[in-house]
Amino acid sequence: MKKSNEPSQTWGEKQQLSSVDPSLERLFNQSLRSQLTRQLKGDAFASSSVLIKHCCSVVETLLAKTQTHDQLVAVFADFSESLLELYQELALPEEEVTHSYVNATGLVMAVKDAVSTVNDIYRVKAFIRGLDKVLSKVEGQSQEPLHLVYPACGPFAPLVLPLLCYVNAHNRYQRPLKITLIDIQPGAKKVLERTVESLGLDTDNIEILCMDVMEYKPSVPIDILVIEAMQHGLSKEGHMSFMRHLATFLADDAYLLPNEIVVEALLTVPQREFVDQWREQERSHSSFINEQIRAERLSLGTIFTLNITTLKQLAIMPLGDGFDLIEANQVTIPHNVEDMSKRILLLSAKLFVDDEEVIDQYDSGITHPLADMSVCIDFKPKASEPDDLLVKGGDKLKFYYKLCGMPGFLPTLA
Repeated sequence: MKKSNEPSQTWGEKQQLSSVDPSLERLFNQSLRSQLTRQLKGDAFASSSVLIKHCCSVVETLLAKTQTHDQLVAVFADFSESLLELYQELALPEEEVTHSYVNATGLVMAVKDAVSTVNDIYRVKAFIRGLDKVLSKVEGQSQEPLHLVYPACGPFAPLVLPLLCYVNAHNRYQRPLKITLIDIQPGAKKVLERTVESLGLDTDNIEILCMDVMEYKPSVPIDILVIEAMQHGLSKEGHMSFMRHLATFLADDAYLLPNEIVVEALLTVPQREFVDQWREQERSHSSFINEQIRAERLSLGTIFTLNITTLKQLAIMPLGDGFDLIEANQVTIPHNVEDMSKRILLLSAKLFVDDEEVIDQYDSGITHPLADMSVCIDFKPKASEPDDLLVKGGDKLKFYYKLCGMPGFLPTLA
Protein backbone atom coordinates (compact mmCIF):
# COMPACT_ATOMS: atom_id res chain seq x y z
CA MET A 1 0.00 0.00 0.00
CA LYS A 2 1.21 3.51 -0.80
CA LYS A 3 2.40 5.89 1.84
CA SER A 4 0.77 9.31 1.80
CA ASN A 5 3.75 11.06 0.23
CA GLU A 6 3.82 8.85 -2.87
CA PRO A 7 2.42 10.46 -6.04
CA SER A 8 -0.61 9.12 -7.82
CA GLN A 9 1.53 7.97 -10.75
CA THR A 10 3.73 4.94 -10.48
CA TRP A 11 6.95 6.86 -9.87
CA GLY A 12 8.50 3.61 -8.62
CA GLU A 13 8.43 2.43 -12.21
CA LYS A 14 9.54 5.77 -13.61
CA GLN A 15 12.60 5.90 -11.38
CA GLN A 16 13.94 2.83 -13.19
CA LEU A 17 14.82 5.06 -16.15
CA SER A 18 18.29 3.86 -17.02
CA SER A 19 21.57 5.67 -17.45
CA VAL A 20 22.29 3.18 -20.25
CA ASP A 21 21.26 4.60 -23.61
CA PRO A 22 18.04 2.86 -24.81
CA SER A 23 19.49 2.30 -28.26
CA LEU A 24 22.44 0.51 -26.67
CA GLU A 25 20.06 -1.71 -24.70
CA ARG A 26 18.15 -2.54 -27.88
CA LEU A 27 21.39 -3.36 -29.71
CA PHE A 28 22.46 -5.48 -26.74
CA ASN A 29 19.23 -7.52 -26.90
CA GLN A 30 19.43 -7.94 -30.67
CA SER A 31 23.04 -9.00 -30.36
CA LEU A 32 22.05 -11.67 -27.85
CA ARG A 33 19.50 -13.02 -30.34
CA SER A 34 22.05 -12.99 -33.16
CA GLN A 35 24.68 -14.76 -31.10
CA LEU A 36 22.16 -17.37 -30.01
CA THR A 37 21.31 -18.03 -33.65
CA ARG A 38 25.02 -18.31 -34.54
CA GLN A 39 25.59 -20.71 -31.67
CA LEU A 40 22.66 -22.93 -32.64
CA LYS A 41 24.03 -23.06 -36.19
CA GLY A 42 27.47 -23.99 -34.86
CA ASP A 43 29.17 -20.84 -36.12
CA ALA A 44 32.43 -19.90 -34.41
CA PHE A 45 33.19 -16.81 -32.36
CA ALA A 46 34.37 -13.79 -34.33
CA SER A 47 38.12 -13.37 -34.52
CA SER A 48 40.21 -11.99 -31.69
CA SER A 49 41.41 -9.25 -34.03
CA VAL A 50 37.84 -7.91 -34.36
CA LEU A 51 37.41 -7.78 -30.58
CA ILE A 52 40.76 -6.00 -30.17
CA LYS A 53 39.84 -3.51 -32.91
CA HIS A 54 36.51 -2.69 -31.25
CA CYS A 55 38.13 -2.49 -27.81
CA CYS A 56 40.78 -0.06 -29.04
CA SER A 57 38.12 2.07 -30.73
CA VAL A 58 36.26 2.35 -27.42
CA VAL A 59 39.35 3.38 -25.48
CA GLU A 60 40.57 5.78 -28.15
CA THR A 61 37.19 7.50 -28.09
CA LEU A 62 37.12 7.57 -24.27
CA LEU A 63 40.60 9.10 -24.05
CA ALA A 64 39.91 11.79 -26.65
CA LYS A 65 39.54 15.33 -25.32
CA THR A 66 35.95 15.49 -26.50
CA GLN A 67 33.39 12.97 -27.65
CA THR A 68 29.67 13.08 -28.31
CA HIS A 69 27.20 10.70 -26.73
CA ASP A 70 26.33 9.29 -30.15
CA GLN A 71 30.01 8.54 -30.82
CA LEU A 72 30.23 6.70 -27.51
CA VAL A 73 27.10 4.67 -28.23
CA ALA A 74 28.45 3.65 -31.62
CA VAL A 75 31.80 2.33 -30.38
CA PHE A 76 30.30 0.71 -27.29
CA ALA A 77 27.74 -1.09 -29.46
CA ASP A 78 30.48 -2.72 -31.54
CA PHE A 79 32.58 -3.63 -28.51
CA SER A 80 29.61 -5.00 -26.60
CA GLU A 81 28.53 -7.13 -29.54
CA SER A 82 32.01 -8.66 -29.81
CA LEU A 83 32.08 -9.43 -26.09
CA LEU A 84 28.65 -10.99 -26.25
CA GLU A 85 29.77 -13.26 -29.07
CA LEU A 86 32.61 -14.41 -26.87
CA TYR A 87 30.25 -14.92 -23.92
CA GLN A 88 27.68 -16.87 -25.93
CA GLU A 89 30.31 -19.03 -27.60
CA LEU A 90 31.43 -20.31 -24.19
CA ALA A 91 27.96 -21.81 -23.62
CA LEU A 92 28.25 -21.81 -19.85
CA PRO A 93 26.01 -24.16 -17.85
CA GLU A 94 22.78 -22.51 -16.73
CA GLU A 95 23.71 -22.61 -13.05
CA GLU A 96 26.89 -20.64 -13.78
CA VAL A 97 24.92 -17.99 -15.66
CA THR A 98 21.79 -17.48 -13.58
CA HIS A 99 22.92 -18.13 -10.01
CA SER A 100 22.81 -15.07 -7.76
CA TYR A 101 22.76 -15.05 -3.99
CA VAL A 102 23.46 -13.07 -0.84
CA ASN A 103 26.53 -13.86 1.23
CA ALA A 104 28.01 -12.30 4.37
CA THR A 105 29.00 -9.07 2.59
CA GLY A 106 26.08 -8.54 0.23
CA LEU A 107 24.58 -9.45 -3.13
CA VAL A 108 26.53 -11.62 -5.56
CA MET A 109 25.22 -10.73 -9.02
CA ALA A 110 24.41 -13.40 -11.59
CA VAL A 111 26.80 -13.56 -14.53
CA LYS A 112 23.94 -12.99 -16.99
CA ASP A 113 23.24 -9.65 -15.31
CA ALA A 114 26.88 -8.66 -14.89
CA VAL A 115 27.64 -8.93 -18.62
CA SER A 116 25.56 -5.82 -19.34
CA THR A 117 27.60 -3.54 -17.04
CA VAL A 118 30.01 -2.93 -19.91
CA ASN A 119 27.25 -0.75 -21.41
CA ASP A 120 27.28 1.68 -18.48
CA ILE A 121 29.15 4.17 -20.66
CA TYR A 122 29.91 6.98 -18.23
CA ARG A 123 31.00 4.66 -15.44
CA VAL A 124 33.45 2.92 -17.80
CA LYS A 125 34.59 6.26 -19.21
CA ALA A 126 35.48 7.76 -15.83
CA PHE A 127 37.44 4.72 -14.66
CA ILE A 128 39.30 4.17 -17.94
CA ARG A 129 40.36 7.82 -18.10
CA GLY A 130 41.30 7.84 -14.43
CA LEU A 131 43.35 4.66 -14.67
CA ASP A 132 45.14 5.91 -17.78
CA LYS A 133 46.21 9.03 -15.88
CA VAL A 134 47.54 6.89 -13.02
CA LEU A 135 49.58 4.73 -15.42
CA SER A 136 50.92 7.86 -17.09
CA LYS A 137 51.89 9.37 -13.74
CA VAL A 138 53.81 6.32 -12.50
CA GLU A 139 55.43 5.52 -15.87
CA GLY A 140 58.79 7.17 -15.24
CA GLN A 141 58.98 6.70 -11.47
CA SER A 142 60.42 3.19 -11.49
CA GLN A 143 60.72 0.00 -13.51
CA GLU A 144 59.43 -2.13 -10.64
CA PRO A 145 56.18 -3.96 -11.53
CA LEU A 146 52.97 -2.34 -10.33
CA HIS A 147 50.39 -4.57 -8.68
CA LEU A 148 46.86 -3.69 -9.83
CA VAL A 149 43.95 -5.45 -8.12
CA TYR A 150 40.37 -5.39 -9.38
CA PRO A 151 38.03 -7.24 -6.98
CA ALA A 152 34.46 -8.28 -7.86
CA CYS A 153 35.36 -7.46 -11.46
CA GLY A 154 32.60 -9.43 -13.18
CA PRO A 155 32.95 -11.45 -16.39
CA PHE A 156 34.47 -8.66 -18.53
CA ALA A 157 36.38 -6.53 -15.97
CA PRO A 158 35.21 -3.47 -17.94
CA LEU A 159 36.96 -0.83 -15.83
CA VAL A 160 40.43 -2.24 -16.53
CA LEU A 161 40.71 -4.75 -19.40
CA PRO A 162 39.81 -2.36 -22.25
CA LEU A 163 42.64 0.00 -21.30
CA LEU A 164 45.11 -2.88 -20.91
CA CYS A 165 44.22 -4.05 -24.41
CA TYR A 166 44.74 -0.54 -25.80
CA VAL A 167 48.05 -0.09 -23.95
CA ASN A 168 49.25 -3.45 -25.26
CA ALA A 169 48.19 -2.77 -28.85
CA HIS A 170 49.75 0.71 -28.93
CA ASN A 171 52.79 0.03 -26.71
CA ARG A 172 51.58 3.01 -24.66
CA TYR A 173 53.39 2.37 -21.37
CA GLN A 174 56.53 0.41 -20.55
CA ARG A 175 56.30 -0.10 -16.81
CA PRO A 176 55.38 -3.73 -16.12
CA LEU A 177 52.05 -4.54 -14.49
CA LYS A 178 50.98 -7.50 -12.39
CA ILE A 179 47.19 -7.74 -12.63
CA THR A 180 44.92 -9.61 -10.20
CA LEU A 181 41.28 -10.03 -11.20
CA ILE A 182 38.93 -11.49 -8.57
CA ASP A 183 35.36 -12.72 -8.86
CA ILE A 184 33.47 -15.23 -6.77
CA GLN A 185 31.40 -16.58 -9.66
CA PRO A 186 32.92 -19.60 -11.49
CA GLY A 187 31.17 -18.54 -14.70
CA ALA A 188 32.71 -15.08 -14.49
CA LYS A 189 36.19 -16.60 -14.16
CA LYS A 190 35.68 -18.67 -17.32
CA VAL A 191 34.54 -15.61 -19.29
CA LEU A 192 37.45 -13.57 -17.92
CA GLU A 193 39.97 -16.17 -19.01
CA ARG A 194 38.58 -16.21 -22.53
CA THR A 195 38.35 -12.39 -22.64
CA VAL A 196 41.95 -11.91 -21.53
CA GLU A 197 43.14 -14.41 -24.11
CA SER A 198 41.02 -12.90 -26.91
CA LEU A 199 42.24 -9.38 -26.13
CA GLY A 200 45.80 -10.55 -26.77
CA LEU A 201 46.98 -9.86 -23.22
CA ASP A 202 49.92 -11.57 -21.55
CA THR A 203 48.32 -14.24 -19.40
CA ASP A 204 51.56 -14.69 -17.46
CA ASN A 205 51.05 -11.26 -15.89
CA ILE A 206 47.31 -11.58 -15.22
CA GLU A 207 46.08 -13.71 -12.34
CA ILE A 208 42.38 -14.57 -12.37
CA LEU A 209 41.04 -15.78 -9.04
CA CYS A 210 37.65 -17.34 -8.34
CA MET A 211 37.21 -16.60 -4.66
CA ASP A 212 35.54 -14.42 -2.06
CA VAL A 213 37.33 -11.07 -1.94
CA MET A 214 37.32 -11.32 1.87
CA GLU A 215 39.62 -14.34 1.64
CA TYR A 216 42.17 -12.69 -0.66
CA LYS A 217 45.58 -12.04 0.88
CA PRO A 218 48.09 -10.80 -1.71
CA SER A 219 51.73 -11.79 -1.46
CA VAL A 220 52.83 -8.29 -2.54
CA PRO A 221 51.28 -4.90 -1.70
CA ILE A 222 48.54 -3.44 -3.86
CA ASP A 223 49.75 -0.40 -5.82
CA ILE A 224 46.50 0.33 -7.67
CA LEU A 225 43.11 -0.75 -6.37
CA VAL A 226 40.24 -0.45 -8.84
CA ILE A 227 37.05 -1.21 -6.97
CA GLU A 228 33.38 -0.68 -7.68
CA ALA A 229 31.13 -3.22 -6.00
CA MET A 230 27.99 -1.29 -5.13
CA GLN A 231 24.54 -0.33 -6.23
CA HIS A 232 22.95 3.08 -5.86
CA GLY A 233 23.32 4.77 -2.50
CA LEU A 234 26.40 2.61 -1.77
CA SER A 235 24.05 -0.29 -1.12
CA LYS A 236 23.46 -4.04 -1.63
CA GLU A 237 26.95 -5.20 -2.65
CA GLY A 238 30.15 -5.65 -0.66
CA HIS A 239 32.11 -2.50 -1.53
CA MET A 240 32.58 -1.30 2.05
CA SER A 241 33.52 -4.72 3.42
CA PHE A 242 35.97 -5.25 0.55
CA MET A 243 37.55 -1.85 1.15
CA ARG A 244 38.05 -2.54 4.87
CA HIS A 245 39.62 -5.91 4.12
CA LEU A 246 41.92 -4.76 1.31
CA ALA A 247 43.06 -1.57 3.09
CA THR A 248 45.63 -3.52 5.09
CA PHE A 249 47.32 -4.68 1.86
CA LEU A 250 47.64 -1.27 0.19
CA ALA A 251 51.12 0.09 -0.50
CA ASP A 252 51.95 3.33 1.30
CA ASP A 253 51.66 5.29 -1.95
CA ALA A 254 48.79 3.25 -3.41
CA TYR A 255 46.26 4.70 -5.83
CA LEU A 256 42.59 4.09 -5.10
CA LEU A 257 40.05 4.30 -7.92
CA PRO A 258 37.69 5.90 -7.17
CA ASN A 259 39.69 8.30 -5.03
CA GLU A 260 36.60 9.23 -3.07
CA ILE A 261 32.91 8.45 -2.69
CA VAL A 262 30.62 11.08 -1.17
CA VAL A 263 27.07 10.21 -0.08
CA GLU A 264 24.60 13.05 0.37
CA ALA A 265 21.16 13.03 1.98
CA LEU A 266 18.41 15.15 0.47
CA LEU A 267 14.65 15.56 0.64
CA THR A 268 12.58 15.71 -2.52
CA VAL A 269 9.06 15.29 -3.86
CA PRO A 270 9.17 11.94 -5.71
CA GLN A 271 6.65 13.03 -8.35
CA ARG A 272 8.94 15.87 -9.33
CA GLU A 273 12.23 13.97 -8.97
CA PHE A 274 11.34 10.71 -10.67
CA VAL A 275 8.41 11.50 -12.98
CA ASP A 276 8.21 15.13 -14.06
CA GLN A 277 11.96 15.49 -14.44
CA TRP A 278 12.36 12.63 -16.89
CA ARG A 279 9.08 12.85 -18.79
CA GLU A 280 10.76 14.03 -22.00
CA GLN A 281 14.02 12.07 -21.63
CA GLU A 282 14.97 8.69 -23.06
CA ARG A 283 17.78 8.17 -20.57
CA SER A 284 19.11 9.67 -17.39
CA HIS A 285 22.27 11.74 -16.98
CA SER A 286 23.41 14.55 -14.69
CA SER A 287 23.34 16.97 -17.63
CA PHE A 288 19.59 16.37 -17.96
CA ILE A 289 18.70 17.27 -14.36
CA ASN A 290 16.02 19.94 -14.40
CA GLU A 291 17.40 23.04 -12.69
CA GLN A 292 14.02 24.02 -11.26
CA ILE A 293 13.57 20.57 -9.76
CA ARG A 294 17.16 20.63 -8.48
CA ALA A 295 16.37 23.92 -6.74
CA GLU A 296 13.28 22.38 -5.12
CA ARG A 297 15.36 19.73 -3.36
CA LEU A 298 16.35 20.21 0.28
CA SER A 299 19.95 19.14 0.84
CA LEU A 300 20.61 17.80 4.32
CA GLY A 301 24.34 17.52 3.74
CA THR A 302 26.98 14.83 3.40
CA ILE A 303 26.40 11.76 5.52
CA PHE A 304 29.49 9.78 4.51
CA THR A 305 32.82 10.23 2.75
CA LEU A 306 35.02 7.30 1.79
CA ASN A 307 38.65 7.75 0.78
CA ILE A 308 41.99 6.31 1.88
CA THR A 309 42.17 8.68 4.86
CA THR A 310 38.63 8.13 6.17
CA LEU A 311 38.94 4.39 5.55
CA LYS A 312 41.61 4.24 8.24
CA GLN A 313 39.47 6.26 10.68
CA LEU A 314 36.14 4.41 10.50
CA ALA A 315 34.30 4.13 13.81
CA ILE A 316 33.14 0.50 13.94
CA MET A 317 30.40 -0.74 16.26
CA PRO A 318 30.46 -4.58 16.42
CA LEU A 319 27.02 -6.07 17.08
CA GLY A 320 28.03 -9.73 16.96
CA ASP A 321 27.34 -12.60 14.54
CA GLY A 322 29.37 -10.86 11.82
CA PHE A 323 27.16 -7.77 11.89
CA ASP A 324 28.95 -4.43 12.30
CA LEU A 325 27.88 -0.81 12.00
CA ILE A 326 30.01 2.09 10.76
CA GLU A 327 29.18 5.42 12.33
CA ALA A 328 28.30 8.07 9.74
CA ASN A 329 27.21 11.70 10.01
CA GLN A 330 24.22 13.41 11.54
CA VAL A 331 21.87 15.83 9.76
CA THR A 332 18.94 18.01 10.80
CA ILE A 333 15.46 17.98 9.26
CA PRO A 334 14.49 21.58 8.38
CA HIS A 335 11.63 23.39 10.18
CA ASN A 336 8.53 24.88 8.61
CA VAL A 337 8.65 23.39 5.14
CA GLU A 338 5.16 23.61 3.67
CA ASP A 339 5.28 20.43 1.57
CA MET A 340 7.46 18.38 3.95
CA SER A 341 4.91 15.57 4.27
CA LYS A 342 5.15 15.03 0.49
CA ARG A 343 8.93 14.61 0.55
CA ILE A 344 11.02 11.48 0.82
CA LEU A 345 14.61 10.90 1.86
CA LEU A 346 17.09 10.24 -0.94
CA LEU A 347 20.67 9.06 -0.57
CA SER A 348 22.87 10.02 -3.49
CA ALA A 349 26.40 8.69 -4.06
CA LYS A 350 28.91 10.62 -6.15
CA LEU A 351 32.15 8.98 -7.26
CA PHE A 352 35.33 10.98 -7.75
CA VAL A 353 37.53 8.61 -9.73
CA ASP A 354 40.07 11.44 -9.61
CA ASP A 355 39.92 15.24 -9.47
CA GLU A 356 38.56 15.46 -13.02
CA GLU A 357 36.70 12.21 -13.66
CA VAL A 358 33.45 12.29 -11.72
CA ILE A 359 30.41 9.99 -11.87
CA ASP A 360 27.60 12.29 -10.81
CA GLN A 361 23.90 11.81 -10.07
CA TYR A 362 22.13 9.78 -12.76
CA ASP A 363 25.32 9.30 -14.85
CA SER A 364 25.36 5.60 -13.97
CA GLY A 365 23.18 2.99 -12.34
CA ILE A 366 25.37 3.25 -9.25
CA THR A 367 24.73 6.99 -8.87
CA HIS A 368 20.95 7.05 -9.22
CA PRO A 369 19.59 8.51 -5.95
CA LEU A 370 18.25 5.79 -3.64
CA ALA A 371 14.86 6.42 -1.98
CA ASP A 372 14.59 5.42 1.69
CA MET A 373 10.86 4.98 2.22
CA SER A 374 11.27 4.00 5.87
CA VAL A 375 11.72 7.65 6.91
CA CYS A 376 8.30 9.34 7.31
CA ILE A 377 8.61 13.11 7.77
CA ASP A 378 5.66 15.03 9.24
CA PHE A 379 3.17 12.27 8.49
CA LYS A 380 2.13 8.88 9.80
CA PRO A 381 1.68 6.19 7.14
CA LYS A 382 -1.73 4.58 6.80
CA ALA A 383 -0.11 1.19 6.47
CA SER A 384 2.89 1.13 8.79
CA GLU A 385 5.94 -1.07 8.34
CA PRO A 386 8.14 -2.46 11.14
CA ASP A 387 11.09 -0.27 10.15
CA ASP A 388 9.16 3.01 9.75
CA LEU A 389 11.00 5.94 11.33
CA LEU A 390 8.62 8.81 12.21
CA VAL A 391 10.39 12.17 12.28
CA LYS A 392 9.42 15.83 12.12
CA GLY A 393 10.99 19.19 11.32
CA GLY A 394 13.83 19.97 13.72
CA ASP A 395 14.66 16.33 14.44
CA LYS A 396 18.18 15.07 13.90
CA LEU A 397 18.91 11.96 11.84
CA LYS A 398 21.99 9.94 12.71
CA PHE A 399 23.22 7.55 10.02
CA TYR A 400 25.06 4.26 10.34
CA TYR A 401 26.34 1.96 7.60
CA LYS A 402 25.42 -1.73 7.91
CA LEU A 403 28.20 -4.23 7.22
CA CYS A 404 26.25 -7.44 6.61
CA GLY A 405 24.48 -9.36 3.89
CA MET A 406 22.24 -6.34 3.30
CA PRO A 407 24.73 -3.44 3.29
CA GLY A 408 23.50 0.13 3.20
CA PHE A 409 22.74 3.13 5.38
CA LEU A 410 20.52 2.96 8.44
CA PRO A 411 18.93 6.28 9.52
CA THR A 412 18.08 6.62 13.20
CA LEU A 413 16.57 9.36 15.34
CA ALA A 414 19.41 11.02 17.22
